[in-house]
Amino acid sequence: MGDWRDHDSSARHWVASRETPGLNLALRGRGTQGPPVLFGPGATFSGRLFDIPHPGLNWLQVAADAGFSAYAIDIRGYGLSKPEAFPEGRAYATGAETIADIGDAVDWIAARHGGAQVALVGWSWGTLTTSRYVMGAGAGKISALALYAPIYAEVNEDWIAVMADPADPTRHRDFGPYRRVDLADTRARWDAQLPQGADWRDEAVLQAMVDASIADDGGAPDHFRVPNGTFLDLWECFNGRPIHDPGAITCPTLLIRGAQDPTATRSDSLALFDKLGAADRSYVEIAGGTHFINAETRAPALFDAVNAFLHRTAKT
Repeated sequence: MGDWRDHDSSARHWVASRETPGLNLALRGRGTQGPPVLFGPGATFSGRLFDIPHPGLNWLQVAADAGFSAYAIDIRGYGLSKPEAFPEGRAYATGAETIADIGDAVDWIAARHGGAQVALVGWSWGTLTTSRYVMGAGAGKISALALYAPIYAEVNEDWIAVMADPADPTRHRDFGPYRRVDLADTRARWDAQLPQGADWRDEAVLQAMVDASIADDGGAPDHFRVPNGTFLDLWECFNGRPIHDPGAITCPTLLIRGAQDPTATRSDSLALFDKLGAADRSYVEIAGGTHFINAETRAPALFDAVNAFLHRTAKT
């Protein structure tokens, strides 16, 4: 397959943050002729999740080939969107800050496409930020919302254990501004979701995701930095406390998940589905996939389902 850099050909655009002077947000883009769609990442990976430098699994390229102008944002602190220095003493890139970043990206994309509405795809924690954007500042700006690996409000003991204060499990631990993630961390988390003997992932894809993320970060040679602001939202959701009202989401909405996903569970996803305010809403579950199904062998089923939904709801 060659080096991952041989497949790293997305355009790079820079969007100035209106909330934080001096902060520039990176947008990755492929395709320029069709309806615009913006992909919003989750808690660990930047827009790289949708821009994996590997043939056939680059979701931006798949979307561009399907006729869309596809963009993925690196939220502040992720990937190429690094501040001059991470702030001390608090978790960085909170839900509110991320929603502001999404808004800046949507407005930039809409202006570039003649004022068109933008379709929005969120992944994992990104389903919480994109949902809150749609029901708030983004009302009227979004043509459709696809929530991939959605999270809502269900007790998840495994995630609580990760985030809890060892001295008081009823509280989350003190989160610094960021954490470090490496290849071993990513492999262990992914492997824990794969059934025994399942051949759902190509090692080259995992390596490309991590190597490209390390290169984007531009710091140490063996890890990349990830902001911790996401944990503030996830602590509430994984303790069964909703942080938004899905009834306020009225644009066409798709919920889609891999059947083997222990983070975005079936019961939590269906609870969210039932509470959505959108009259046009759909739920899709794909067998043979985990939380990272977009980077697995069943990725084409995910891509096809989302493309079909976006084509049906596109505003031109």
